[in-house]
Amino acid sequence: MLAADPVLAQLPGVQHGEPVPVAERAAEDVIQEQLRAFNAHDANAMVANLHEDFAWFGVDSNVMTLEMQGRGNFFNSMREYFNGVPGARAEIEEIFVAGVFVTALERSYWLQGDGEVSQASLAIYEIRDGLIYRVWYYPAFD
Repeated sequence: MLAADPVLAQLPGVQHGEPVPVAERAAEDVIQEQLRAFNAHDANAMVANLHEDFAWFGVDSNVMTLEMQGRGNFFNSMREYFNGVPGARAEIEEIFVAGVFVTALERSYWLQGDGEVSQASLAIYEIRDGLIYRVWYYPAFD
């Protein structure tokens, strides 16, 4: 994929028409792009940021569970989520990059009753070839 792709053209430092292979994207930029796609409710753009061998794990104090594997499953899940939670949005409160790993403290917001509610969660992403290869999500908290 090249920066002429509308999804990649929004990455920091990328000029329209300037060829930038996906594999050369910085790890943090991949996560920031995923956040932008989430906030736009664009499941296609989110899937474009996933490695072909993508897997999502849920981590609890005693158990790690494979929650989802594959781009198709992720796409279907996000499309269903956005349909069911039309006011969903997220932000990154803190981010730390260590090589191919990005740790993010993420806060999600959605409408409930008469107002907006939120919860935070810690996520660790592994980036390979400029794409999200693995993600580990920890239990949400207020």
